[in-house]
Amino acid sequence: MVAISTDDLSGAIQIATRLGIPFPILYDPSTAVPSAYSVFALLRDGLAAPATFVIDQGGDVRWRYVGRYKGDRPSSGEVIRQLQRLQA
Repeated sequence: MVAISTDDLSGAIQIATRLGIPFPILYDPSTAVPSAYSVFALLRDGLAAPATFVIDQGGDVRWRYVGRYKGDRPSSGEVIRQLQRLQA
């Protein structure tokens, strides 16, 4: 699991530290990754929309959740259910 941030890296690091996020946060100031997944400027705000993707070992997107506003994210339980589906 990784997080990708196009925002200021120092802010992302502070949030990760405060929340105790145990996975890496990758910094993408060029917005290449959110653009490739069609979530950059999706909300017409010049930012990457909040999005969660479950990608299998072959690189195929098996599930996606794209937020409709800044704070719209799937629950942890939903993400875990989607990951468990890959093991089935």
